Amino acid sequence: MNTNQMSDATKIIILAAATLITCILASLGFVSMRSAKELNQTAISQMTDLNNGLKDSDIKMFDNIEVYGSEIVNLIKKELGDYEDGETGPIYVYVKTSTKENTYYNGAQISNIQNFTHENYIKPTAIFKGKVDKNVNGVILGVQFTQI
Repeated sequence: MNTNQMSDATKIIILAAATLITCILASLGFVSMRSAKELNQTAISQMTDLNNGLKDSDIKMFDNIEVYGSEIVNLIKKELGDYEDGETGPIYVYVKTSTKENTYYNGAQISNIQNFTHENYIKPTAIFKGKVDKNVNGVILGVQFTQI
């Protein structure tokens, strides 16, 4: 073999090694990208769960506790106050007093539940037992209050 042929063989070996190294680096890049995508999906899922838990914590606190009527009125204002007659809020609030029972789906009755001359009046000092209603997936459907 002459030196020219040796030089060509060396060039071919170097080219093959460079191609192999490039393929390995590209493969590692794809593996890293796939790993980062999975990590990102997990992080987003956990943040969504945390956000939903924080959002629902205000409602979950009414489960199996005694509350005053004023707290029920505040809950209706907060959760349903932005929804007008004909609209449906994200939850319902069921209130059973000693004389009447109503289910509220929006804020249309807020003025009535605060008006002591109206039949839907919720007495601020009355004591109620709360119960959170969830579906089989643990999603909060509403809150039920029964006067004690």
